[in-house]
Amino acid sequence: MLILSRKIGESIVIQVGNRKIKLIMVEQDNGSMKIGFEAPKDIKIYREEVYEEIVKQNKAALESDVKRLGKIKTSIPKFAGKDNKQST
Repeated sequence: MLILSRKIGESIVIQVGNRKIKLIMVEQDNGSMKIGFEAPKDIKIYREEVYEEIVKQNKAALESDVKRLGKIKTSIPKFAGKDNKQST
């Protein structure tokens, strides 16, 4: 983990490839820091607890879809091997 000290109005830049995210220290109040973000619009920025909830819900949705597909698979009749063979 990299730990940096910044004062109000100072910033940190994170660059990945040619894309940059800028974090700006905006305000400090009662042990809480307000940080501003400048990033390309397609980069999503979440508080950690919100991100973890999104991941949890996505996993639950995926598991539900897999279960539904399993039910569909078992409800489709299997074709008998004899019916599909061609006679010579």
